[in-house]
This record gives sequence, C-alpha cells and structure tokens, in this order.
Amino acid sequence: MPPLTGLIVGIAVMLLLLAAGVWIAFAVGLGAVVTLWPLLGVKTLSLIGLQAWDTTTSFVLVAIPLFVFMGEIISGAQLVDRLYSGVSRLISGLPGGLVQTNLFACSIFAACSGSSVASAATMGRVAYHEQVGRRGYQARIVLGSVAAGGTLGILIPPSIFFIVFAAIADESVGRLFLAGLVPGIVMSALFMVYVAIRAVIDPGLVPRGPAERQQVPGLGARLRGLLEIWPFFLLMVAVLGSLYGGVATPTEAAGVGAAAALLIAIGYRSLTREALKAACLGTVRTSAMLFFIIISAKAMAIALAYYGVPGMMKGFAAGLGSPYLLLLIISVVYLLLGTVFEDFSLMIIMLPFVLPMIRASGFDQVWFGVFMTVLLQAGLMSPPVGLNLFVIQGVTGAALSEVVWGSLPFLVIMLGVGVVLVLFPPLAIWLPSYWIG
Repeated sequence: MPPLTGLIVGIAVMLLLLAAGVWIAFAVGLGAVVTLWPLLGVKTLSLIGLQAWDTTTSFVLVAIPLFVFMGEIISGAQLVDRLYSGVSRLISGLPGGLVQTNLFACSIFAACSGSSVASAATMGRVAYHEQVGRRGYQARIVLGSVAAGGTLGILIPPSIFFIVFAAIADESVGRLFLAGLVPGIVMSALFMVYVAIRAVIDPGLVPRGPAERQQVPGLGARLRGLLEIWPFFLLMVAVLGSLYGGVATPTEAAGVGAAAALLIAIGYRSLTREALKAACLGTVRTSAMLFFIIISAKAMAIALAYYGVPGMMKGFAAGLGSPYLLLLIISVVYLLLGTVFEDFSLMIIMLPFVLPMIRASGFDQVWFGVFMTVLLQAGLMSPPVGLNLFVIQGVTGAALSEVVWGSLPFLVIMLGVGVVLVLFPPLAIWLPSYWIG
C-alpha cells in the first residue's frame, strides 16, 4: 500500500468507526494504526505502547483524576444542596428569582468540579422540579439556564479541558486557567443579565409567590446563605490559591483540592461509604476514558506528522492570506462538528490539524485555547446532539424540544462572547501576562 494511500485509508477508517458509534478512543486509535502501518509495520504497536506509557506517567495529567475525584465527592456528598440553598438566599431579590440561582450556583460548582456534564446534571436535578413543578416557572428558561450554566465547567478554572490542551500544545496550565477566568465570569454575568431582562419584561416567566413578594431578605439571611456556600469558596481558594500563590504545581493544586473536598464532606458527615465507593468508581471510569482518548489522539498526531500533515496545514493557513479567514473556517468546522461529536473528543481529534495552522497564523495559543473552549461550549448546547441538552433532558424528564428552545438564547450569548474574544483578545490574555509559571 502506498504511504499516501495509508493516510487516506486510516482517516477514512477513523471517520467510519466514529459514524458507526464506536468509542472515540478505539476509533481514533485504530485509525492511527492503519495510518502508520505502511510506514512502520509492526513498530507501530511499539510506538503506541510508548505513547501509552508517556501519557499515563505524565505528572501534568495526574491532575485529571484528582479534579475528577473532587467533582465526584462534591456531587456524591450532597454538598450541592447546600450550595443551591445558600446561593438562593445570597442573591434573593434579583429579577429572575431562582433562575439566577441556577446560573450563579453553576458558576461556583463549575469552578470546583471542572466538569460541564457534572454541573448540568447536578444542578438540573436540584432545580427543575422545584422551579417548574412547585413554583410554576416557565420550563424553557429554567432548562436553558441550567444547560448554559453547566457549560461553564470547561471554561472557569480549574478545567480538565485546559489541562489536556496544555499537555498537547505544550502550554502552561496556570496561564490557561487564568485566561479562562475573565471570559468565564463575563459569560456568566451576561447570562444573568439576560435572565433579569426577560424577567422584568415578562414577570410571568418566573412568578413570585406571596412570601417572596412580601418579604425582602435581610442582611442576616444573606449572611446565612454565605455561610452555606463557604466550603465551595474554600475549595476555590485551596486550588487556585495554592497554584497562584506559588506553593503548588497544577497537579499538586489538584491534590489539595481533592483532599479539601474529602475533608469538607467528612466534616459535614455527608460522605457515606457508598458515596465514597461511587466517587472512586466514577473517577476511575472517567479518567480511564480520558486517558484512552489522549493516548489514541497522540498516536494519530504522530501519524499525521509522519505524513507531513502539519506542514500542509501551515501551508494552507499561509495560502489563505488572512488569519481571520482561517479563524472563521475553524469556527465553522468546530460548530458543525460540535453538533455530532462530544466536546472532549472533538477537541482531541481536531487539535493535530488545527494547532499547526494557529501557530503559522501568529495567534496566541493560550488565547486560542480559550476561544476553542467557547466553541466547544457552544457544541455542548447545539442541536441535534449537544451533550448538555441530552443530560438536562435525562435528569429532568422534560421534552428535548423544550430544552433546545430554552437553550438557544444562551447559545447566542455564548457565540457573542466568542466574537468579543476575536475583536478584543486581551479579554483572555491580559491576566495571564502578569503570571509566569
């Protein structure tokens, strides 16, 4: 088989297996084997073995299971109920009622768990029946707020996506965390402003009960709310404070966060033996899946390098003449593929093709990491198969069409933040420029 034919056949095999629903890791891995075999023969298997060893022994990537464990403990120990209750007291009185609680609580939970799916599933389970079933809120705005708030898990630090991106792009995890902080806060704030405007224009979307209309929460109630959510602020300080205080690497900071989550759950006596077992098993499943995907993606990246694909991508980028035209093409591809691919898998599959073009066009890799994450967030909410849409539909039992229509305004805001990042790159790269690590 001619070498170029091997490249074409390998990519075709990967795409066919992905379309057939084969697990991402095996589809990409088998495609890499088929691509490399005409060049390396049986040495292909040795190369994949070396990549597996290099990935599973990477000190940076050890942060992944630690952050996953932290999120599992928070979910399994029922700390989210405290978060929801505390936030509802703290921001009570804002236009939009408990829908604002969904967004604010999701932002805090995202900063502690680093997982969009976990944020959406956990907050959706807590919020939907209370707000739609008991209080008569419009289902669409509740569903949309939880789906949108959940996506913040991959943008607000600590983010597992940024850890993997840093490992592949050879960038600083600390700089990527800082780069995602301001855009994440801006996006969360815009979501809340949108909900407030909708609630003011149409109060029937989030009707207020007699008790809410008659009683304005005082300072004491808000302080009690703040006390209920202090464990989450403690986790954020433990992780980000140890990292940016210069006392811990990203991996060590992840260890600090996992230990702090465990101690908090034990302190509240909410961590049962069954919950701890479930957290450990969930961590193993999620981490194993992520590591298998990373190993396969690295093997495919090596295969593409053997065939000179990065050079071809650089040539294509240079031939376009405008770096912004390249960015537009990349954005369209991400948004289209985001409707059929899961976000993490899409990032892994696309990076070997996209990064050489981004480097050739002169874009800052840290900035692109944030911009790409916004596109992946949009993919989580894009029909027909945005993952967060199905997660919310599954945990609430609502109709998928209601989830989709409720999410569309938030999707538009998300894409607007992406446009602002292009027009004003310092939104992402200003804060990292002040930190060296």
